[in-house]
Amino acid sequence: MQVHSTIDVAANHLRKVDPSALAHARNRLAETGIARLGFLLPHRVKRMLAAEALALLDHHRQWGELLPEGEGSARRPVDLSRQEVAAHASCIPGLYDCESLRHNLSVIAAEPVLPCPDACRYTVSRRHHDDAAGQWHWDDYSFALILVVECPPLSDGGFVQTVAHTRRDWDHADVYRTLTRNPIHSWELYPGDLYLLRADTTLHRVHPFENGRRTTLTMAFSASPGLQRTA
Repeated sequence: MQVHSTIDVAANHLRKVDPSALAHARNRLAETGIARLGFLLPHRVKRMLAAEALALLDHHRQWGELLPEGEGSARRPVDLSRQEVAAHASCIPGLYDCESLRHNLSVIAAEPVLPCPDACRYTVSRRHHDDAAGQWHWDDYSFALILVVECPPLSDGGFVQTVAHTRRDWDHADVYRTLTRNPIHSWELYPGDLYLLRADTTLHRVHPFENGRRTTLTMAFSASPGLQRTA
């Protein structure tokens, strides 16, 4: 009942979002490749999603105790697959399937925002300060909707950096040239922040951080069917 109530709250909120807020986000996404969307979901829904993500990570730590030695350390980077999330969570899959969410994202993107293939739809990720991090990259799919569950303070790093309107380079051979020929924008984020990234044409990374950990829930979406990388 609580899950259905949370998704209903989200759907009702999404149907009533201020069009001017959507228009501002659309302009920001078009200009910078990233748009903050704190207004898109009520705090109650974001808290529920964050709680579900943290519970999943707690379960994963218990699963890790059963893995062979060297494979179950809680300090390793964690990327929970769509299958793991779907098997142990309800709000995350429910929100992903919410038509009102995709409608608003399509308004912001100024083009249809479509579901990804099942295996790629959502993941919960955690990185610690001593994990290898900070690699510039593009994503396989067009859009990433990201909820910041945990992140270090700005003084420790861990902020997001983006380079908009770049050409996706699958082997990353030209990343440094891209960085030297385009402006780099940096974004301070806080737990509870929600943002949309045009992830296939916006080169991006999380700046390395010195202390703490960063936990995120990411939902991936496509632009046009059949145009995304499948390998």
